[in-house]
Amino acid sequence: MKMSRNLTSQLVLAAALLCSAVTAAAQYDRPYGDRDSARRDRSVFDRARLDLDRASSYPYASRSDRKRFDEARRELFDFASRFDQGRYEKRELNQAIDRLQRVVSQNSLDPRDRGALEDDLRRMRDYRAFRDHGDFRR
Repeated sequence: MKMSRNLTSQLVLAAALLCSAVTAAAQYDRPYGDRDSARRDRSVFDRARLDLDRASSYPYASRSDRKRFDEARRELFDFASRFDQGRYEKRELNQAIDRLQRVVSQNSLDPRDRGALEDDLRRMRDYRAFRDHGDFRR
């Protein structure tokens, strides 16, 4: 009887340790899978930042145009910083999308730059929709 209790206690302890190990591993597993998919995901936001930088180099931008560029850059940076830490924060992504949308709709832009930023917005919205549906693996 005493041996049976010891064995039962040991089995319960082993099961608890196994469950906690699995939980800990899942907690630190990046939600977007392997490094290659993380790099692909990050490239969406890197591309948006590069296109934003190119568009903002227009020498005749007004003060309000420059402010919108700076705000969009800051929001993209905030999202990307958390993303690099393995954290997807939808609120941060929404803010980045909103700020970039303001640049596209309210700034004086070269048509080519506007088209590139509109493509970036589409890709960012597609990424958000992908993440919202819970399909993190590719």
